[in-house]
Amino acid sequence: MIRFWRFAAVLILMAFLAACSEGPAPEKGPGSDDPSGITEFPFMGVAELNQFLADNSGKPTMVLFWATWCPSCKQEIPEMEKLKSSHGDRLNIITISLDEEVSALTKFYKGKKPGLPVFIGNDNLARKFEVSAIPTLVIFNSKGRLTFGQSGIFPHSMLKAMADNLIGQ
Repeated sequence: MIRFWRFAAVLILMAFLAACSEGPAPEKGPGSDDPSGITEFPFMGVAELNQFLADNSGKPTMVLFWATWCPSCKQEIPEMEKLKSSHGDRLNIITISLDEEVSALTKFYKGKKPGLPVFIGNDNLARKFEVSAIPTLVIFNSKGRLTFGQSGIFPHSMLKAMADNLIGQ
């Protein structure tokens, strides 16, 4: 019976993500009148993430799936920024927003610069990594192989331990 409810919850989430996503969100182009100084949030789909991992082979990568409307995500972003400060030279840390509109990101970052690279994702990418709740942390080793995927909030101490383990491999 529990398997049925899990399956139903995943189907509902997938339907929600499919309804909210009509493909990649439009990007703001250079020269826009965005007062925050942020001109675009690049699209990151399955192919783009695969290319990113190939281009960064030899360095582990942590990916945080999040959205601007998610209170837990707003707690996790600063934890990931702390990790970038302490480990950013030895590992890639990127965030992928599952927001419906790029305007949500523009509003979220109004007047401030993101502390981490921010990409716009879509439901295909979320499905590939079985993102059923946000925030979700996905980790790839230095060879680009998926080694971890879990939703929830991870404190800096736990992220640091994960990063130290990844870097030590």
